[in-house]
Amino acid sequence: MKFWLIIFTLLHFAPLSACVMKVQVNEFPPYSYFQDQAWQGSRVVLSERLAAKLNCQVEYLDAPFGRALKLVEQGELDFIFNLTKTDSRNKTMLFLAPHQLEVLVVGVHKSYPEWLGVNSLAELLHFPGRIALTKGSYLGVAFEKIRFDPRYVEKFIEVADRRAKNELVVKGRAQGVIEEQDYLRYAIENFSNYQNIVITPLMLSKTPVYLALSRKSSLFQRQEEINQAIIELQKADLWPHVIE
Repeated sequence: MKFWLIIFTLLHFAPLSACVMKVQVNEFPPYSYFQDQAWQGSRVVLSERLAAKLNCQVEYLDAPFGRALKLVEQGELDFIFNLTKTDSRNKTMLFLAPHQLEVLVVGVHKSYPEWLGVNSLAELLHFPGRIALTKGSYLGVAFEKIRFDPRYVEKFIEVADRRAKNELVVKGRAQGVIEEQDYLRYAIENFSNYQNIVITPLMLSKTPVYLALSRKSSLFQRQEEINQAIIELQKADLWPHVIE
């Protein structure tokens, strides 16, 4: 009898003890960055807090944004942070609580001094250089219309990796970049080769971004538990309170 009780206990608790959360990270300070042989940053902190609530371990996957979206759609990646909610994404991902108000801005190389004060999308369309974007990113309704307009398609360079995208501007292969404001500020303050990039007054969007869960993830069946865990973390001031 004792033998079967032990077997039942092991089988009953095995799924919890074996739980692994696969979370996307990349070099995106201050949100996620690799330092001292470990991933760090605010998204890593939130992942660890959620994992503790779910009795899971975290496995971090370093993947560019565009590739990470595909992996989430396929169920090979459980969670992705900093995601704007769209109807198409909602088909393959469950959007959980927003964790940040993301501000997208335009950065321009200092060699274009007459464009450092650009403050409208209409002005940006006349920018003489090329503008680097992150492949797979959503940049707001107004910009998305321009992005795929055949008249302007040659103006944009889409790159899968965020660091590579910004390096295009640093190395002069692109003259402007669309980037998350806090990241670009961090890069300018901390990376010497970014100090030739200036953040213009033009703000393209200010929208909540979410933690999203793959609908093909084995953790999807625990969605109510995950939502409750986030609510409890918010009540304890261990998860950001962002109004949608």
